[in-house]
Amino acid sequence: MFAIIFWIIVALIAYAFREQLIQIAVFIGSFMAIGALIFWILFDNASLGSTIGFWVAIFIGLKLVTQSMGAEYSSIFEYAYYIFSVPVWFLNRLQHILSEPWRYMFKTSWPEESTKEILRPLLYGLQILLYIAITPLRLLNAFIYNIVIYGVTELYDLFFEVLQPSEWDEGYGDWWTWTYMLPVRIIKYPIYHGGLVLIEGAVWTVIDTIIPAITMYHGTDLVAGQAITGKAGRRWTDGTFTASQSSWGGIGVYFASRRSVARRYAEDPYRLSGSNPVMIVCRVSLGKIINYSLAPYSTYKNAGATGNPAVLNRYAENNGYNTGEWRNQRGGYWEYCLFDWQNRYNHPWRIRPIFVFNFRTGRAQHIESGLRHWLFSKVVMDDIFKSTGFICLVIFAFIVVIWFIFYGYQWLWNEYLWHYFI
Repeated sequence: MFAIIFWIIVALIAYAFREQLIQIAVFIGSFMAIGALIFWILFDNASLGSTIGFWVAIFIGLKLVTQSMGAEYSSIFEYAYYIFSVPVWFLNRLQHILSEPWRYMFKTSWPEESTKEILRPLLYGLQILLYIAITPLRLLNAFIYNIVIYGVTELYDLFFEVLQPSEWDEGYGDWWTWTYMLPVRIIKYPIYHGGLVLIEGAVWTVIDTIIPAITMYHGTDLVAGQAITGKAGRRWTDGTFTASQSSWGGIGVYFASRRSVARRYAEDPYRLSGSNPVMIVCRVSLGKIINYSLAPYSTYKNAGATGNPAVLNRYAENNGYNTGEWRNQRGGYWEYCLFDWQNRYNHPWRIRPIFVFNFRTGRAQHIESGLRHWLFSKVVMDDIFKSTGFICLVIFAFIVVIWFIFYGYQWLWNEYLWHYFI
């Protein structure tokens, strides 16, 4: 009898703290999985890697617990945090810099017009060479963001939907419905949608390696962030962004390469409510980029407060550019405008949300039912099937993923990693 009462109490406590328990499990599990993967590749000892990952997660978690309780914590916890976060940030920044290392020489429109005519094709040719050279770096970043980070954050939301459903017909607010719909939620969210997350993450890892993508940041407020990224949104559809019509760098969707810039926009009371600023972290395929400092001066002068964004869009459309890159001299930072003069955002697959970061809470924002899928939606599929080349690329990516699941991992280990790392 006492054992039954004890386990009932444990179950009630677990239910009351279900969100915290899921966070702890995902936090520790992700470190164990990454540790097991690294040690399996390098030393053929996944169990040791998972054990080390477990204790590292506990070590870092102590800092979070003591901070939440208002206690002072040693700076060593800060160092532990940076050990794991800085490399991921650095690799993404390194790809961004190496893809166009000369951008910092062209913060303003200083070259002569005749010089610009020579520089544009010359630098574009150099970009092709750099594209080939940094292919391994693109693959690594694509794997980290598309599978590890996106997979962990999305699976957390899906598991949370099992325990605390957001839909009335799936058990929200009713214990009886919650109970008999539990098997349905398990199949629907972590199994079905979780499977789609892993498939599209793997497929887009291949695509990101071929079509360069970078992790970038979009500042907005919580209401807009959830509507853009969530499955239940009504204002936006299938994860598309509404284009800005009165911006300084063109008509389109804006991103920053630095988090601080996205936060500045998210907290700007002139643009947004400012009550709950968030940052949407996205994988963005920028396509062909024009640095306005290398565009004709008649185009360059239309960037900024006194310019005409429509002129920038016409220049991009006439010359085959997908993205405008310019240095905001007033703010001292770079901005990126993915052109969209139709206010729909052409090719939604070019912007793929990974997670939403809430600046007020200092953590990833829980999205009910999880993020919208990058690949498995009608709008995205319609856009893909408009391009024969992209259809072939998606099919190729699926073939690569299937090959890797059944055979490729053995080839990677036996023919590559074994010779180079062991």
